[in-house]
Amino acid sequence: MLTWLSVLAVLFQAHTAPSDETQAAPQRAVSAAFDSVRVVELFTSQGCPLCPAANQLLAEFGEEDDVIALAWGVNYWDAYGWADQFAMPQFMDRQKAYVDAGEAMRVYTPHFVLNGSPEQLRFDADRIRAALDETAPIPTAHIEETDTGAQSLALSGARATPAEIWVVQYEPGVQTRQIESGRNAGLRMTHFNMVRAVEKLADWQGGEARYVLPDTAQGLDAVVLVQDGPGGRILAAARLP
Repeated sequence: MLTWLSVLAVLFQAHTAPSDETQAAPQRAVSAAFDSVRVVELFTSQGCPLCPAANQLLAEFGEEDDVIALAWGVNYWDAYGWADQFAMPQFMDRQKAYVDAGEAMRVYTPHFVLNGSPEQLRFDADRIRAALDETAPIPTAHIEETDTGAQSLALSGARATPAEIWVVQYEPGVQTRQIESGRNAGLRMTHFNMVRAVEKLADWQGGEARYVLPDTAQGLDAVVLVQDGPGGRILAAARLP
C-alpha cells in the first residue's frame, strides 16, 4: 500500500541515461498550473454506434486544464465491417486489465475509466459528467529540468506490491476520420487525443528510484502514469511537454 509518494519528472532532449555529472547537476522546477489532476480514459471504436458521442464528451473533458484525457482505440467492432484505424493489441490488453480488476463482466465501448477506477460506468453523458465531478484529483508529477538537459522520473515511497510506470504517447487535440462502412458508415467521426503508443517503463518496487524517460515521437504528446498494478488506480500522472 502506498503510504507516501513523491514524483519528480525531469525532462530533457538527450537520448541516453544521464551521466554522474548530469545526475548531480542543479535542478530547477517548472511551474505547473495544477498540483493535482484527473485522468479520463476512453476505450472507443470507429465501429461503435455510441462512440461518436463519447468521443465528443472526451473532447469536452479535455478542455479542462486539470484533466488528462486519453482515447484508446479497440478492434472488437471490426467484425461488423470496418477496421478501426487506431486500435492496437496493447490497448485491448489495457482495457481487459481494467475489466478483470473491476465490476464489468466483459469489455465494452464506450468505456470511460476515471483515475484508473474499477467501477463500471454505463455510458450516459450526464452520468459520466457527474462521476468526473465527484472524482477526487490525484497528485501531479512534479516536472523539473537540469542545466545539462537531463531527464528522469524519480519516485520515493513505501509499497507492499509493485506499481507500474506507463508512458503513453497520443495525437493531441481533435481530428476527424471518414468511416466508409460498418455501423457508422457515412459518418465523419470526431476523435480526441487518440493514443498511438504505450510503453511500460518499469515496475516500481518502492523506495527511492529514478527512471530515464523515452523520447516522444514527433507530432505526439506524452503523459506518464504511475498505477497501482494491472487495472489498478492511478496514483500520480503528468503531461510531458
